[in-house]
Amino acid sequence: RMCNTMTNRFANPFDMQHSLFNELSRMFGEEVPLYDKSLAVNIRCNRALADMLESVFDGFSVSDDELFSTSRERHGAIRIGREDEFRWITRYFACFGMEPHNFYDMTCIGAKSQPVIATAFRSTVDPRNRVFTSLLRADYFDQKTARRIDALLSRRQVFSDRARSLVERCETQGGLNEKDAKDLIREGTQRIFKWTGEGSDRHLYDDLCDAGFKIAADIACFSSHHLNHLTPNTLCIDLYSDAMKWRLGMIDRAEF
Repeated sequence: RMCNTMTNRFANPFDMQHSLFNELSRMFGEEVPLYDKSLAVNIRCNRALADMLESVFDGFSVSDDELFSTSRERHGAIRIGREDEFRWITRYFACFGMEPHNFYDMTCIGAKSQPVIATAFRSTVDPRNRVFTSLLRADYFDQKTARRIDALLSRRQVFSDRARSLVERCETQGGLNEKDAKDLIREGTQRIFKWTGEGSDRHLYDDLCDAGFKIAADIACFSSHHLNHLTPNTLCIDLYSDAMKWRLGMIDRAEF
């Protein structure tokens, strides 16, 4: 009974995860107005595909609740500048039951090489939400450029003292109460993943972009990790892409 009482003190990490992604979706909709329209297009496309399958296969049925649950899955991407920031983002995601899966080295893939390594954070138990997370490798560049990048990144503080204390509290006591869980989510949407538009060192930004390293410029020259994209789960990418072109009339392709 004592163990159950202790467990019930804490918010369920998977409930926290879904709340986090709901809030990230709301935040991203404010940052990218077309995002909310893309969600509406996606749910209609998924419903159309489900209806077609129901008409073809006897006994096949998808309820509105099942469809909504499937369509609400999110795949996001962020880019991290420093190794200590990456360690903090790993600990942050762990509070939401998300672990790193697979390793991608983008520094040695020929002509398409970029100065980043990456992994994807998700849960093995409830893997509906994922965040592809890249880490900048300043040592990919010549020493002068690497020093410019390191000097710029060393001045920023993405994780607030409050966020760090909440992560440490979660690790120490094995979870967070509802209030602390909401505060940790708020740290994500108001600071860690939020697009601020605050840039610095335009010369470095231009130099990196001119050299073909826009990803490095995006990481090094802005004040937060910010979501690069957040996409819903679509059951048919071709149908979704065509519907987006028709509905919005302004995109040539959709990337996932």
